[in-house]
Amino acid sequence: MPRSANNVKGARGIAALAFSILLLADSNYAQQSAELRGAPAALADARAMVEAMGGIAVWRDIESVHFVHEWDFASRPDRYLEHEILDLTASRSYVTMESEIYRRIRAYSPEHRYWNIVNGEFSYASEERLARSMERAPYNIYRLARAIARGEDRFEVRFGEMASFPGRPALEFVAPGGRALGWILLNVRKEPVAWATTEYTYVFGPLKRFGNLWVPDWATTNDGLVRYQMVSLTGSPQKPDLSLFAPPPGTLERD
Repeated sequence: MPRSANNVKGARGIAALAFSILLLADSNYAQQSAELRGAPAALADARAMVEAMGGIAVWRDIESVHFVHEWDFASRPDRYLEHEILDLTASRSYVTMESEIYRRIRAYSPEHRYWNIVNGEFSYASEERLARSMERAPYNIYRLARAIARGEDRFEVRFGEMASFPGRPALEFVAPGGRALGWILLNVRKEPVAWATTEYTYVFGPLKRFGNLWVPDWATTNDGLVRYQMVSLTGSPQKPDLSLFAPPPGTLERD
């Protein structure tokens, strides 16, 4: 049965309040830039990693990255090309994925939620999916590299252990409140060889140069069933236009 007008207004009011809170929290973390916190040896390794990825001076001034991956899933008949524009200053991402049989656009941001257009069909992701994405977003390896280069104090860096590689010390990124939400395993040259969040673990190939940046040339999930090949990557000193993360005109009323 259709929802009543009061129920619709109430649901939209709750959603608006929730996203206002998300926006404020995201803005607060983006503005912090005091001093990187953590164990001295872990901090030294974190900075050495950023130097290996192109240098602290370079990553400090990057506001966004645009990269292209070719994805190959063991469970899919196709390989698809993915373009992602990642705002490094806040939790915003815009992605297009395309193959001969599949086309998807998806975006998330604190302002416009998490939405998809899959083969022409628009939908919003669940509140749970948005919350997981927003929690995970600050621990993307490129956002971590920028945060380390800028000395942001929004997390603590220490040595911990990745669940997929027990017994090997990894950089662990701890959110306020003491919960670890990101991990990076380094080799002896301080290059990232594995990265994990609370949801995903990827094993990296060797670093490859793209402009002034050095990033993993390829990656695979730790079970080997999903992989990507880096096609291109470009860093920019400019933030993306915020309109990029908004649903296309005419889709909002279909929520």
